[in-house]
Amino acid sequence: MKKSDELRNEIDKLSAKIEDLQNKEEFVEAAKWSGELNALVNQYKAAKALEEMEIKDMGKGAPAPASNVPENELARRAFNKLVKRAGGLTDEERQAYKNVTGSPGQPGQIESIPAKGGYLVPTEQMAQIQDLRNEFTQLRDYITVRSTNYTTGSWPTISDQQLVFQSFAELTDIPEGDITFGQANYTVEDMGLIIPVSNQLIDDADADIVNICGRELALASVRAENAAVIGHLDTLAGTGGASAPTISSHKALNEALFKGLNRKYYNNAKIYTNQSGFLFLANLDDGNNRPLFVPDVTQPDKYLYRGKEIVVIEDSLLENIETGSGASAKTYAPFYIGNLAEYVWMFERKGMELAISTEYLWRKYGTALRGVIRFGTTVYDSNAMIARKVELA
Repeated sequence: MKKSDELRNEIDKLSAKIEDLQNKEEFVEAAKWSGELNALVNQYKAAKALEEMEIKDMGKGAPAPASNVPENELARRAFNKLVKRAGGLTDEERQAYKNVTGSPGQPGQIESIPAKGGYLVPTEQMAQIQDLRNEFTQLRDYITVRSTNYTTGSWPTISDQQLVFQSFAELTDIPEGDITFGQANYTVEDMGLIIPVSNQLIDDADADIVNICGRELALASVRAENAAVIGHLDTLAGTGGASAPTISSHKALNEALFKGLNRKYYNNAKIYTNQSGFLFLANLDDGNNRPLFVPDVTQPDKYLYRGKEIVVIEDSLLENIETGSGASAKTYAPFYIGNLAEYVWMFERKGMELAISTEYLWRKYGTALRGVIRFGTTVYDSNAMIARKVELA
């Protein structure tokens, strides 16, 4: 086993220990172990760097670029030539772009689509798009995602049956119980977006076309998936959560977390709210003016309340709840508490599909970058989440 793999296992074990301490609200003890965790992480990074250096040393016989142009710029130039199908690639560009041979338009380099006049975006660019997706809050990371080859289907479900062992006398029949199954039905939808790019921009050899347009496509796909999940959350307490119980203090939030939520979902529960709700939590103090929610000692960019992660979604997507009108109008921030992975399941036909067409915008001297996603969502266990709302000042 590689040194980095051994360190990775140690990091996972220590992270689990710290998380367990946090769940028990033993924050002082958890903080003591955070220093050792940071040291392990630094050792892991060093080991990975050494291993990668060894791999690179094995390929020292490969020719190095003859110019001083950075490798990433050479890769951009190669990609732009592929988009325009213009001119051959230099040896430097082929080496920088990885595994590209021949000239634009030859088999193995561009997968032509005669009916559309485009080609699929290469693997390197797909990886770049996925990295851009990871910059945003993706609710798919918190739900259950299943792959499917069908556009419609169903999945068996089972709710809490409340079965209990029963006593029986010697040599008598043991009491029998019964289990009732249900079904979660899903329908896969096709969703997509096209972004036009001027050919003048592509002609700028140093312009990173995929980074320019891919960021917007990545964000658009995340928004579409998040909106589908939030649509199911809205059904917890009426459209938009308007009929959800109102909480006004940390004690009411504690009641929702410790009593309102079914105990079987508590261990993996999280708190989902928008930016307005996050601000409400940030302003909560105890009787000694100490903040009630704190950063996760293992991941400082994440926050916890009573040991539960707080997932923040932008207000523009998870909107505030508006009720009444005129003088009686009120605004509330939504709160959803529970195990989202048990509440919503996603059935995905494919990952994101990207393609480029040089003929779609032929009359406008432009090139089109198209993104398509195919997925469907359904409520798997309706008891796994509860809804609350907080009135905003």
